[in-house]
Amino acid sequence: MRILIWQILMVSPLAVVQAQDWSGGIRAGLNYSRLDGPPEMDGSGKALETHSLSSGFHIGAMVGRRLGNAVGLRAELLYTQRGTDYRYQGPSYFRFFSESGAAATTRGERLTTLRVTNTYLDLPLSAYLRLGRLELSAGGYGGFLVSSKAVGEMNYSGKSTLGQNLDPIVVSLQYNYLSDAYQQAGVPAARTITVDNRRVVVPSRIGAYYDARDTGIPLYRRTDAGIHAGLGWFMSQGLYLGARLQQGLLDMSQADQEYSLVSLDASGKIVPRSDKDRNFSVQLSIGFSL
Repeated sequence: MRILIWQILMVSPLAVVQAQDWSGGIRAGLNYSRLDGPPEMDGSGKALETHSLSSGFHIGAMVGRRLGNAVGLRAELLYTQRGTDYRYQGPSYFRFFSESGAAATTRGERLTTLRVTNTYLDLPLSAYLRLGRLELSAGGYGGFLVSSKAVGEMNYSGKSTLGQNLDPIVVSLQYNYLSDAYQQAGVPAARTITVDNRRVVVPSRIGAYYDARDTGIPLYRRTDAGIHAGLGWFMSQGLYLGARLQQGLLDMSQADQEYSLVSLDASGKIVPRSDKDRNFSVQLSIGFSL
């Protein structure tokens, strides 16, 4: 019995020390993100597209391992939103479709505004350095896209290929990039007009691939990966505020669904366009580390 008690007294402090090397916690906060990539240009070299910061949120759990008095490693699992506020303004085209799917092509001016919200499950991995209340961290992350949606509006005015003037139209944009069908359009308040002697539908609402290539491939890739660096300030032993910059390294838009909005080719078909669009985000968090 004395031997057993002695073993317990010797092992217990060691177990406490080992347990103290591990920590867990939660964090939540706001994201400000955009897609960074080259904009489409008009013939004079003027940029027609802009991407600005869009707001979202993140929430999740973390586990850490101390490697010394001031350094350690941390893994997180986050439900997080990244996206972009997109704007296109300038020369463009719009194709109206008949009920049989035949297209009537027009050319004119387009103003499109769109808020894209992509939701990911992220796994950030970090090394950190604690300097009193201040913490510095850096590492990488991987993400899996679980939802991809956008809402916005398009204003368009133009002429048909035979010179017919069209009344300006306003179309609601409601996109689900992972499930929308080719040439999907909303039925409510839709009307028909005649364009170049062809009866076509003027949609009140369109999906993500209303006028796109019928490939069945979504615009945004399912996986993302990149690097990050951040600062944290501990207001108490466990409660902290944090800020993190996160830069994606992968091209998130797929070439099968990238095309020019400026013009069609000589035969009236979509002009393919391939560029690199990477996620960039700023995360502001409040968290508690156990």
